Amino acid sequence: MFGAKQGSGYLLSARIVLTARHLLSEDKPTTVVVPSGRGRISCQTLWAGEAEDGDAALLLADEDLVTPAAVRAFQPNEFGRIVGIAPLHECYALGYPQVQRYAGHKLDMEQFYGTIRPGSGSVRAEYILEGTGTPPAVRDDGESPWAGMSGAPVFSGRHLIGVVTRDAAGWQHSRFTAVPLQKLADVPRFARLYDIHFGEFPHCTSLRQSPDTSVEFEDRYRAYVAEAFGELSIFGLDFNRSEHAQWPLDSAYLSLELVHGHGDDGTRAVPERGRVESALRDRQRVLLRGAAGSGKTTLVQWLAVNAARNTLPEQLAHFDGRIPVVLPLRTLVRGAALPAPADFLSAAGHPLSPPMRWMDSVLAEGRGLLLVDGVDEMPEADRARTKNWLLKLLAAYPHTAVVVTTRPTAVDDGWLIRKKFAEFQLLPMNLRDVTAFVHRWHVAARSITSSEFEHAQLDRYEEQLLSALPRKQDLSRLATNPLMCAMICALHRDRRGFLPNSRMKLYGAALTMLLVRRDQERAIAAPEGLVLSEEAQQKILQEIAYWMIRNEIAEAEQRDVVGLISRLLPAMPQVATVEDAPSVFRFLLHRSGVLRAPTAMTVDFIHRTFLDYLGARAAIEAQDINMIASHAHEPQWEDIVRMAVGHARDSERAALLKQLVTRGDAVPESSHDVKVRIHLLAAASLEHATSLDPEIRAEVERRAAALIPPKNGDEAQWLSYAGPLVLDLLPGPLGLSYREAAAVVTTARLIGGDHALQVLHEYAGHPAHAVRIELVSAWASFDTTAFAELVLARVVTDDLTIAVHSEEQLAALHLVGTVPDVTFHGPLSPEGMASAVRAVRASRVTVFDNGLLKNLLAFVGKESTSVTELSLVSCVEVNDYSGVAPLGLAELSLFGVHVLQDLSGLDALTDLPALTLSMFGGSGEPDTLTLPADLPTLPSITRLHLVLRIDEDTTSGQLRELFPNLERLLLHLESDEPVTVDLSALVWVPEIEVTITGGLVRLRGADFLTVHRRSRPTEDPS
Repeated sequence: MFGAKQGSGYLLSARIVLTARHLLSEDKPTTVVVPSGRGRISCQTLWAGEAEDGDAALLLADEDLVTPAAVRAFQPNEFGRIVGIAPLHECYALGYPQVQRYAGHKLDMEQFYGTIRPGSGSVRAEYILEGTGTPPAVRDDGESPWAGMSGAPVFSGRHLIGVVTRDAAGWQHSRFTAVPLQKLADVPRFARLYDIHFGEFPHCTSLRQSPDTSVEFEDRYRAYVAEAFGELSIFGLDFNRSEHAQWPLDSAYLSLELVHGHGDDGTRAVPERGRVESALRDRQRVLLRGAAGSGKTTLVQWLAVNAARNTLPEQLAHFDGRIPVVLPLRTLVRGAALPAPADFLSAAGHPLSPPMRWMDSVLAEGRGLLLVDGVDEMPEADRARTKNWLLKLLAAYPHTAVVVTTRPTAVDDGWLIRKKFAEFQLLPMNLRDVTAFVHRWHVAARSITSSEFEHAQLDRYEEQLLSALPRKQDLSRLATNPLMCAMICALHRDRRGFLPNSRMKLYGAALTMLLVRRDQERAIAAPEGLVLSEEAQQKILQEIAYWMIRNEIAEAEQRDVVGLISRLLPAMPQVATVEDAPSVFRFLLHRSGVLRAPTAMTVDFIHRTFLDYLGARAAIEAQDINMIASHAHEPQWEDIVRMAVGHARDSERAALLKQLVTRGDAVPESSHDVKVRIHLLAAASLEHATSLDPEIRAEVERRAAALIPPKNGDEAQWLSYAGPLVLDLLPGPLGLSYREAAAVVTTARLIGGDHALQVLHEYAGHPAHAVRIELVSAWASFDTTAFAELVLARVVTDDLTIAVHSEEQLAALHLVGTVPDVTFHGPLSPEGMASAVRAVRASRVTVFDNGLLKNLLAFVGKESTSVTELSLVSCVEVNDYSGVAPLGLAELSLFGVHVLQDLSGLDALTDLPALTLSMFGGSGEPDTLTLPADLPTLPSITRLHLVLRIDEDTTSGQLRELFPNLERLLLHLESDEPVTVDLSALVWVPEIEVTITGGLVRLRGADFLTVHRRSRPTEDPS
């Protein structure tokens, strides 16, 4: 940096520099240049320490000092303080001293290594950094050879601990003095400014005599996570070599859709439905629900790997660079108590041993990302203690990001809402997702074979399967999640184009493929010295599965499983002796392809679906009809009950279904939800009833019919499990309440297929708003063009929003007719969006998360659009707003705007009457509202809506300068700290309405205002 003299500094952010105070000049402007940055840029002084504060200063650059790519790579600042007086070795300072100049005057960097002796300089509250090498020679002019190092940062490991202030006199240029970071953090003005710009007060981690080895460990740990979770097991990819079943996560991962359910006090900036990247944007705490095989664990892996690599997409930047910790609850539950942070890695089976207190430091500093996988795999009795464990963790480490996964019904709605968890549901794969998955599966399969013949076969299989999926309803109903899609691909290849037509047959064929085909293709006759038939393997595996189900565990100790096998073998003398139990276990673990070893001491099934399938078969063979029926009300038994119906013989099936009907009838009306669940579970099980006593079938269907039409979304979900038979029972819209009609539409949407499309066609002209919303949301579940023509074209859309998520929907939007309100999600072509807007004559347009949108010229073009209200949500690449000036917009809304974001061209909208700004990031100036640093004066604005997070006591005086003709102001304020906002300067605005979220914002001078206070969900008292 250049001021009174040349010095050094440290970038705390893209625009904020920490340096030494004595480098500043009252006469000369201060400028800063960063190597490979954006050139020499002027700076203003945010803060300069008084003599008692320390020789330090904060500068604010007029614009970003580094490129956008460098900005995205910034990591959170980490500060440290030295505890005790023992020397701290391996410290270093980075700066640009005179001694390193070359070619006459050019600057170069020096890394000065040394030891800090905390006792030295302690009276003056300074650090002394003593160099370890030979000091430079004395200069002829008497100046220090270290001139230029003032302001340089001093580090211990990754922690910034001080700022160099001078070359210590009398030590032959071998020592620097530095002002400690802790001293600066204790200065109220410095701390408050830091909080304004970074959203938190500076925190200094305690450092002791031992060198900080956490940086080296974190590098090793990140590499381990990227390697350990960087591959997916793709079902059925190759049975010749098990390693070929692993495929790089980057290539195999498919971003699925989520729908937002209950949760934290969400804002307009978050779509109700969207891909993972947009739906989870800015969410610090997430509860993710998904059915078996829906991709929950895959998503956990993807988050872990990309957080470790610092490669998450921009929408998930709040997770990027965090330390990911994958915590599979099925593994953790084996302990007497759930682990404390220090034991996370060992309890989860990760082999690395972290430095002492490392995990505590990561979580306390808000750098952790906890990925808690599989609440549903905990015994039901343990879920309460799991919740309590989570709540205590979050109380101790409130800035930790957390993602929790579970099956849909394993925990109640709003299970963690009091801790501000947003709840999302993984949606079934639509045809576009299935097509993408099938293509990727075949790409992976082709990559591991060099045979041209096999390549040609795989090409043909892929083409056949992609052709069959839209036409065969029974097949498309199966292909709803990644596991089922992988099974279909594998079996289609294995059976040379012929596929089972039911879910039960699909599971059975997949098991046969794993148990028998695998070793046959590998030409291994007697691995482990044993020959186990398919029947013997299935018998032992199903007994293991049923034992695990009864004991409510998803992961078992290997020694316990060996003991179980030894108890089974006396009844199977043709298989092996009791003494061979360990060998039989090893055979099943290494050869069956159904078991795996998460750790060296444990075993589980490759997927919960196989556990349920085999366990249900064992229960039926044991004639445990009463036990199965007695658990029908428990969510974790749902799939087991349905599969048991499929496994059962006719008499057993009739007995089981009769018990379900009887038990449902016996449930009192006070527990109506349980009665409905049991009766609908019986109806859903009919899908697997190949043959059934007609009287029993009639009884089951009668109970289901009594629940038709469904009364709400939950009943619609249950009805959909019964499959296509329900479609014939669904009534037309005549005579139904609006709520019932909406639930019928939901049922048909969830079942899918051509018949369901006809049901939706019948409801397309329904006048109810709730029904029309359900119809519009079903678009992604059906053929894009057919749905647009048969359903959307008949829906009245005047008061609806049509959401476009793909290029296919973009191309088909014109078929819908007039659509006043359209939202576009993801990286869609700007030209394509503009063309679609013209075709449907949309007047209100919202664009979410579009990195392709640089300016807004496409919406004007040769033929202008009819847009009057335009909203941009997290479109961070837009750098020029002047393009839409010719549209004469009535309202422009910008959500997710950073205080440093470029708003060039906004002043060109000279006729714009209404503006909405939703901001994040600190204010550029203290004591003022959080507004963009370069926001121009906008005299045309008469209506302004500001959504602001306030981090310190502030006033509102600058609004009159920026919006001199304001007539109506909507002000939405929120804060995580107690703050006071003085609004007395707004007395000139005729109409003001203030909304406050939470109870921490106090208003001054607001007697003349309308104020609404909106509470957040209350904190869980535990």
